[in-house]
Amino acid sequence: MNPSAVNPLAFGPLDARAFHLCVDMQRLFLEPGPWYAEAGREIIPAIRRLLDHAPENALFTRFITAERAEAAVGSWRRYYRHWHAVTRDELGDAALGLHPDLAPYAAGSRVFDKTTHDAFDDGAFARHMDSLKPSALVLSGVETDVCVLATAMSAVDLGYRTVIAVDAVTSSVAESHRACLDHVYPRYDQQIELACVDEIIAAWSPS
Repeated sequence: MNPSAVNPLAFGPLDARAFHLCVDMQRLFLEPGPWYAEAGREIIPAIRRLLDHAPENALFTRFITAERAEAAVGSWRRYYRHWHAVTRDELGDAALGLHPDLAPYAAGSRVFDKTTHDAFDDGAFARHMDSLKPSALVLSGVETDVCVLATAMSAVDLGYRTVIAVDAVTSSVAESHRACLDHVYPRYDQQIELACVDEIIAAWSPS
């Protein structure tokens, strides 16, 4: 028997201590607006399959924009002057919520708000991960080339086994999304595994 047919992930199966982090699947990115990642709606079914497979092992992040540009620091101030339409003063708070198809999966204690691209930059999330001591971190969400990438890089640096669900991540820029999957992530072939949702589910025994 071909071992890869049983354990399709490069470094073996996932166990009950593996966690799924769904990154920034918010109305902000999934509804028409300045940051609309239209392809994000297409990955919702794949993300829901991961959530249904291991609901107790699911975590979520939300990207919280600055209240206004002048409240930001450093280059973020320039960033929000450019993207002023997504500041909370102009956008409001409703768009920061998780997409309605995913919100029911997220209890309050499982949602971690962040103000930068990297989930680990938020102290509460970093501490929670340290307390969980996960055997692996499966990443889904948006965007492949921004917040997913930044979070994956920190996960690698912190020594977490990192799995990218390739059919459950996407970007508003298709070329950049493909470049990450085809060229950037494979550069970390001893630390980042690329697998589709079917392969992840087949390899994951969450109980």
